[in-house]
Amino acid sequence: MKLTEMLVSIAIFLIASALFTSSLISLRKRILESEGISRNAVSLLETDSFLRKEIQSFNVPYWKNFNCEFEGIRKKLLLSCDQKEIKVISVSLIYDRKHMAEGIKIEWTFSGKNYSTQEFIKQKVVYEDF
Repeated sequence: MKLTEMLVSIAIFLIASALFTSSLISLRKRILESEGISRNAVSLLETDSFLRKEIQSFNVPYWKNFNCEFEGIRKKLLLSCDQKEIKVISVSLIYDRKHMAEGIKIEWTFSGKNYSTQEFIKQKVVYEDF
């Protein structure tokens, strides 16, 4: 009887050890996956923040025509994106009729997905009757 009890306890111990080892391996894979996802999310947010700051850095006075200034701004944006190795699809003008604001929209690619960032940088002077 003692030999049978010993064999059963060794079998239970081996099964428990195998289950514990497989759960540790699975846990390690999940941790590595979550680290990769977190790293991508941080890179995505840093890129978006960089683009917004670049757009906001352009100061176009209200008396200048934004359409005329856009080509120079576009070239500077593309140059700074090239330096940061951001794959830009397009840079375009946007206009918010409600707030009478003009801005720039950048469409870019990150990890095979397309994203767009837009920021308003100039407001028009509007005279309203009181």
